Amino acid sequence: MDPRLQSAIATPKIQGHAGDLVRLALQALEDLKQLDEGLYERFVASRKAPNDPSAAAAGLRKLWAQTFKGLLELLELCRSLEGDPKQREPDTEVNFDFGDLEDGALEEGGATGLGAVTLGDGELDLGSSDIGDLLSGIDEHHDEGDAEKWTKVLEKVGSIEYGLRSQHTEACARLEVALEAGEINQVLGLLDDTQSSSSEGVHALVAAVYEAFVPDVNPASVVPGYLTSLGRALLVRRGLAELAMTVTPYNNRLQDDNTRLHQHALTTIREVMQQFVSSVVCRAMRPADRWQMVEFESELQNQSVAAARLTSEGLAKYLESLGSINQREVLLLHDQRTLEEMRESLATARGLVDISPRTANEMLERAYQAAQRLRGRNPATDRLVIQLEKHAPTSSNPTETTAFLERLEAVLSASER
Repeated sequence: MDPRLQSAIATPKIQGHAGDLVRLALQALEDLKQLDEGLYERFVASRKAPNDPSAAAAGLRKLWAQTFKGLLELLELCRSLEGDPKQREPDTEVNFDFGDLEDGALEEGGATGLGAVTLGDGELDLGSSDIGDLLSGIDEHHDEGDAEKWTKVLEKVGSIEYGLRSQHTEACARLEVALEAGEINQVLGLLDDTQSSSSEGVHALVAAVYEAFVPDVNPASVVPGYLTSLGRALLVRRGLAELAMTVTPYNNRLQDDNTRLHQHALTTIREVMQQFVSSVVCRAMRPADRWQMVEFESELQNQSVAAARLTSEGLAKYLESLGSINQREVLLLHDQRTLEEMRESLATARGLVDISPRTANEMLERAYQAAQRLRGRNPATDRLVIQLEKHAPTSSNPTETTAFLERLEAVLSASER
């Protein structure tokens, strides 16, 4: 048990329950994480050597069971901690939106997750919500005892457990329908989306315990390397944009009639792709797109310059098509909120430049950080953001502050087109 959590809980029984909850949650997250490689390997195998349908279905059922084994054990513990099952069920109907898995579920612009799970007056959005929103019902009162804190944790546990269990049951039903129809790609998409959504819910359970007993500890430090659906999407979007920014000029040289430029351009593209396919960005991509990137890299390494010119052009166009990642719901909501934050910060800064330069710079820093979170959204905006890094004010000089403000306003204007 984490010593920080152990020392914060004086009551042995509650300490034991909290420790068990966190332990099984971490194990469930570990099981869920293993799907990333397993799902990709399964996808590659299905493309290279299609199996007998019955054998493929059996293999996918086994992969499903392995992936969600820890989750089901965690949910059983949650149920035992909660007590009366009638008290767990929300008063209103629970709505599960798994997205349209038949329309591009495995493409970078396809289904983004399982949508929102509405529970009474609150909302548990296991596909894209902010962990902070999930924990909004837990108040921080330093004078509360262990029992009061634990009661509030259980309230949150009850909502999350109900949502996760219902979600898993619905996903299992859809799994069987897809397997009966032989829709292997749909099954892979369902696995990917259910894993992502379940991971967010399990992480919220861990965060609920730490928020109640050790609020000063960042839950992210308890689960290092964990990425929310939003974090993963932002990572992939920015990484793909940087890859396109690197590949495009060298591909242009490779397509040029000046053959003296070809070999150097091809060598550079090969090196860039070799690094990319082993990067965390590539591993975070959806299986179909990750497989396609690996295929591009493999072909480029083994082709002559003449053949590689066609492959490189195909790669450049494919990277353009992956811009559809911006249509994922989780990114649409993020970008909308980020642009609003930029707009408000810049409006405040504009009014304070002459009155309070220091406060104006603080607002500009907020707007600048927001602009950084939009990297990868649009090539033109990215170029403006990169220029911002070269012109950040070094003091509270009004002239420098105003110039930086105008550059940020240009980024905002370009982002809203």
